[in-house]
Amino acid sequence: MDKQSPHLHLRVPVPEKQGLSFCEANPRELKRWIAGLPKANIGETARQLYQSLVELNQLITPTDNRLQMLELIRPEVYYVCRHLERHFLNQSIVLDERPRKVANLCQALQNHLAIGYKLIITQEVPRFSKDRSQLLAVALQRASHSLYGPLVRASQLYCPVPEGLWLELHQLHRIARKHGLEHAQVSDPLAHSSKSLSQEQTYLAALLLGCARCNQLRQSSIARLAEALEGWSSRVELQGAEQPHSLFVIASRQDGPPRYKSLFSDNELPNLLGLDPHGLVDSIKEYLLLPAESRDPQKFPVPEGISLDLLQHLSSAWGDISERTFQRNPGKGSLTLCIGMTAVHFFLAGRKSFADVLQRPEAAHSSAKFNSKRIGDGPDIWSGAFDAKRESHWDSTMEEIEYKSSSHKSADLVVGVEESHPTFELPIINHSPGGYCLSWPREVPGQMQAGELLGIQDAPGHNWSVAVVRWIRQVRGGGTQMGIELIAPQAQPCGLQLLRKNEQSSHYLRALLLPAISAISRPASLITPRLPFQESNKVSVNLNGQELRAILSRRQTSTGSFSQFEYRKLEQQSAPAGSPVTAQERPGKSGEEDFDSLWKSL
Repeated sequence: MDKQSPHLHLRVPVPEKQGLSFCEANPRELKRWIAGLPKANIGETARQLYQSLVELNQLITPTDNRLQMLELIRPEVYYVCRHLERHFLNQSIVLDERPRKVANLCQALQNHLAIGYKLIITQEVPRFSKDRSQLLAVALQRASHSLYGPLVRASQLYCPVPEGLWLELHQLHRIARKHGLEHAQVSDPLAHSSKSLSQEQTYLAALLLGCARCNQLRQSSIARLAEALEGWSSRVELQGAEQPHSLFVIASRQDGPPRYKSLFSDNELPNLLGLDPHGLVDSIKEYLLLPAESRDPQKFPVPEGISLDLLQHLSSAWGDISERTFQRNPGKGSLTLCIGMTAVHFFLAGRKSFADVLQRPEAAHSSAKFNSKRIGDGPDIWSGAFDAKRESHWDSTMEEIEYKSSSHKSADLVVGVEESHPTFELPIINHSPGGYCLSWPREVPGQMQAGELLGIQDAPGHNWSVAVVRWIRQVRGGGTQMGIELIAPQAQPCGLQLLRKNEQSSHYLRALLLPAISAISRPASLITPRLPFQESNKVSVNLNGQELRAILSRRQTSTGSFSQFEYRKLEQQSAPAGSPVTAQERPGKSGEEDFDSLWKSL
């Protein structure tokens, strides 16, 4: 391994100020200042913290004093960032100016915090001694942890990692290894799964996140994963890249995440670090194979919020490298798509409403029939009533009432319904038989997320196909791209009802029936909403009013938006004619930026 002292590669300012404007430059006065922060006003608190960090990093002060002051201000920075996230997470992928600035503010806050700890490192490394090793160990772990936050945030926003962040994480670990401090445990009240963390644990968490294919995950899943990785990092090994179990390789002199070992030549490997995730992957696979009641949280702790779907994704991402099934070809032209189950169902049904899809065709065109049969001349028992007017005779030919059938009503509503299911025409970057890479030249809809169901149409008038968003990324310099995978070339819209044995069955929900494809031995399947359907559920499938019962068997896939099940039919059932069939949701580079417009609006 490279033994050169790498601390000079850390980006830090040269301190040149003798004091602070907001308090005296000592821990006691800083603690008093922090106690006076207006926590109820998150914008003002963020402003004061931002300005205090900028000043603190320009302060000439001993490293012991700097460390004590940074330790006091660190929890406040994390607190503010956590409360500001609601302004830019779970929003449209391409952020408007205000949420983009809030995201950049969070990046800048943690970046300035990291700079403070890096200043300590650059001052301590040249005069390193055993009696000051604990101070350096704390600074190394804290600097790495401060950079981990912006890495997680960039992953959640599907945007490029801030320039230089990976390189600095690699450099911090090289410094820790050089001085034998990579395994030194440091008490950390902000750790998620333990009371202490080492620099290498934090570094491994960052490496695992970097090769977890986060552009295929939803923001909430990335957040849960980032918290779990600290505890899971002990199951991963850093070793020589040439070792047989090193699936990933870290080029520590490059500004990038781990890459598959197969992408490096053999003569490059002896000077590089390898990452062996097999211990963690084996634990995940064993956990997934066990029945729920047999899973031991002591043997493999899975934090709340980590779903089985996420674990399956991680098992694949950190498992053996997978080759592309199809070759990509440069694309031209455009593709029309719609987003979400409701829109896909609407266009697959030929722009019919869900109610029209559920009822029988003959029932939809039935109308009320009245006979003008004359009543006999028998005695009228109401003739003595005070309001009886025998001289008034109603002539059935004088008035005609016209009743609109439901098909006419549906036609009147089509325009309004289509407006609620917009379509988008996107340019094709490249394509393969399995899917497309598309570009969003304009604002991305808020509901667009990894795992979202799509309908796609390659030309006007052609049939709609079913697809899923596999990944999303924001390209440096502007623009959003996404990869979509084809699920089926055609599908039949239907209604799906969960049948419950001892209680009322659910309402009918939108679903898609995918036919079997015998050429590739793919059985017929149902695409359903994410909830409430599970394996072994009995369901009723409604196709244009014809009902059949089925049982959901193996779940083929599941995302945050939908599940896909194989199924087998039970007995055929049909609703009587006319009977009802339904029961009673880029941050840029984290450098200096003008945040003045934000403080009051937060």
